[in-house]
Amino acid sequence: MSLAKWPKIDVTADRTYPVFLGASLEELGEYLHLQFEDVEHILVISHQIVAELYSERLKKGLLDYRVNLLTVPAGETEKSLERLAQLTTAALRCDADRKTLVIALGGGVIGDLAGFFASVFMRGIRLIQVPTTLLAQVDSSIGGKTAVNHPAGKNILGTFYPPLAVWTDFSTLESLPWEEVENGLAESIKHAIIADRDLFEFFEKEEKSIKLREKSIWGEMVTRSSAVKVKIVSQDEREQGVRGLLNLGHSFGHALETEMNYRGVTHGQGVSIGIIAATHLAYAKGLMTSAEIDRVKRLLNTYGLPTEIKGQDPEALLQRMQSDKKNLGGRKILILPKGIGQAIVSKECTDLEILAAWKQVIT
Repeated sequence: MSLAKWPKIDVTADRTYPVFLGASLEELGEYLHLQFEDVEHILVISHQIVAELYSERLKKGLLDYRVNLLTVPAGETEKSLERLAQLTTAALRCDADRKTLVIALGGGVIGDLAGFFASVFMRGIRLIQVPTTLLAQVDSSIGGKTAVNHPAGKNILGTFYPPLAVWTDFSTLESLPWEEVENGLAESIKHAIIADRDLFEFFEKEEKSIKLREKSIWGEMVTRSSAVKVKIVSQDEREQGVRGLLNLGHSFGHALETEMNYRGVTHGQGVSIGIIAATHLAYAKGLMTSAEIDRVKRLLNTYGLPTEIKGQDPEALLQRMQSDKKNLGGRKILILPKGIGQAIVSKECTDLEILAAWKQVIT
């Protein structure tokens, strides 16, 4: 039996691992048998709704293993040290040990939380990411970032912990509510803005097919967007250079999420607003035209993503950005688009310029 039956892209970083595209949940057990002879115990970490939808399908291929399912409530607030401690207690009650394999079954929150748990439990146990949302499939499951939140900011506590594999089943996208689709679209459009102008044009051209969830178009969308992430991560796994470009919109978006206590704005909505704030900064620095800003704004709005927010205090949001983990030496490090299809890392944005950008997206 060969691994060639599953289409994949390899992340070629410090430790190469595959991102399987269009594999089925039921076949994961077959892959484990082929690759890992010493796995006996598996912890599937998910949240209740995802587990109800997909855990039985996943477990069909895991009949030869001792499997325990651990569920946590949904929501960004679950990425906490308190929840990590509860997972640890539950894992020990399941007799988890250093040879236990963790399967993160869910979206970005589960991927971050389960990944962080795997990275620190008994100093690190094996991990496979099984992303079930668009955001997780095109972005957060790839690249080995794991984290939990802190009152000072999002993802302040985390590790770089690459999975053994990313196992992507496109069929899990069929059940997503559109709000969850938007989260992934924000990241996919971000990929297009920073590195793939043709992908940006694909989003413009295929609006109707994407909204109708045509399977072939969705498969192409996930594959092309994942390829951008894989290429960048393969060049810079630990974010010392080019990987920073993937943070376009995130310094603004994370500040907004934190200020709003992760309620009232989703991650994708925060990133979308953050992208537009970054385009205004880019315009001020001569990196974008007003026509390009309008084009980006129009595409985000086309898919229901917001490009402004009501009633926020720009000074408070600027203060939130002080604790962004990308900052160095007290200087804010921001990603700015350079037209459509390129981006740069900027260390030269002043607080006044950032405030002006916030004011462009606050009504």
